[in-house]
Amino acid sequence: MKAGPLIAASAVFFFLWAVMPVMLASHGSIGSGSVIFLLSLISLAGSVEFLRAMRRESPRWFWGIPFVAVCTALLLWTGVAAWAVPDHSGNPAFQIMFLLPPAAALLLSSFPDDCRKRVRMPTVVVTVLGIASLFLAFGAFLIPTPVSAPGVMEFVGPLYALLLMPVVGLLLIVAGAACR
Repeated sequence: MKAGPLIAASAVFFFLWAVMPVMLASHGSIGSGSVIFLLSLISLAGSVEFLRAMRRESPRWFWGIPFVAVCTALLLWTGVAAWAVPDHSGNPAFQIMFLLPPAAALLLSSFPDDCRKRVRMPTVVVTVLGIASLFLAFGAFLIPTPVSAPGVMEFVGPLYALLLMPVVGLLLIVAGAACR
């Protein structure tokens, strides 16, 4: 198994770490949607290449398909729909990102048996973060905010983006390195 595609697939998890320096360096002329689009494209390419390699190595390769689907949805939203539908409430790209950790847990579960034993701890941590992320996704997608006052998402969202998403990305990199 090659670690390169899995490292590329982890790119989208570092979106906020990439957005802040790019926006500062470009003085705001390059928006966060463009950075997320580029990182989603890298992650989509890496995850497709990873699944292609997994088809030969693991009978559970198809468990990685949800990760490809979430990367595709994120890429389509930031690449097409964000410009076609400029007046939207909230940021659906950020809401779609809540689905990445559960999909990454399935991606890690698609590893071959001998490799899954070596990456048991990263898989467990990503699964726990994925379950927490599903609760955040439920709140972001299904519970409308009737007032414009700051709520839980205004505090949890940045914490999630700054710390929890990069942890999942780092664990994907660790898993890729461990299963080389």
